[in-house]
Amino acid sequence: MRKTIISTIILAGILSLPACKKNETQQDTPSLSGLSITEAVPYVAKGDNLVFKANVSSISTTNRSVPGTTGIYWQVNKANKDTLSRDISKGNPDFKYHVDSLGTYSVTCAIFAEGYYNSSSVTTFMAIDPATSLTGLASGESATIGGKQWMAMNLNNPASGVSYKNATVTDPIFGRLYTWEEASSACPAGWHLPSAEEWDAIGEDVSGLMAPAKFQDLDMWEPALGQSITNTSGFNALPVGYLDNTASVDKFRRHGEMAAFWTSSGAASDASMAQFRYILYDTPSIMKGNGSKTSLALSVRCVKD
Repeated sequence: MRKTIISTIILAGILSLPACKKNETQQDTPSLSGLSITEAVPYVAKGDNLVFKANVSSISTTNRSVPGTTGIYWQVNKANKDTLSRDISKGNPDFKYHVDSLGTYSVTCAIFAEGYYNSSSVTTFMAIDPATSLTGLASGESATIGGKQWMAMNLNNPASGVSYKNATVTDPIFGRLYTWEEASSACPAGWHLPSAEEWDAIGEDVSGLMAPAKFQDLDMWEPALGQSITNTSGFNALPVGYLDNTASVDKFRRHGEMAAFWTSSGAASDASMAQFRYILYDTPSIMKGNGSKTSLALSVRCVKD
């Protein structure tokens, strides 16, 4: 799971479209460039109807020439879905697509003109089903650990927090990620954010907390050699990672490697920091850390009052 990457890629290249093909006598053939399309949300629900927009306002050519009639062409997973040579001078055409099955999708848009090499833009996403895409969890909505009743899944309170990769379809699976300020009031009535002492009371052995879960048939955890995953407690820890709001790119960190949870306890040395507990894929015990109350967003597990 750590190695699965959903990303948007912008390319310029040659597709099998009604445009010029390079050979030994066409070394100086100009190329189109500058096409971009809507970036897909990394995770969507099976059955969603998606709309992609092609932005052709920045189209240029390598030799600064002005092409004649220019059209666009759409593909999904390299299969033709819209083969109309639509004239882009009539506006930025939309492409509508119904996601009819689970899996990973690649949507490609190409722009072409006679006598030019094509320009293309690609975006990818994964279609999931919140009810079936995650398997291998212990049953039950709560688990009794260290004398306390804990929620058996990460908190999913839509009133605050952030969805993983900003994809709300993942909320029932991964829960949401909360700043410490949000986490302090996110638990429902009758439950509370556990203190550092309550976390410490569950012990340090992580094997009984980690779930041998699969997401879209891929292992969520990839433990180190010799490390076991038993989930005997029914805690169902998942390596959702965390959100770092100070990062300019890649704000969602260590998905597939770490499960990180806020405590209600502040850090002793810095009022702007709070304590958290985390489980690493290759570490046999629960780790302790301090993080910014406002810029770091972690998972939340609530404890019964």
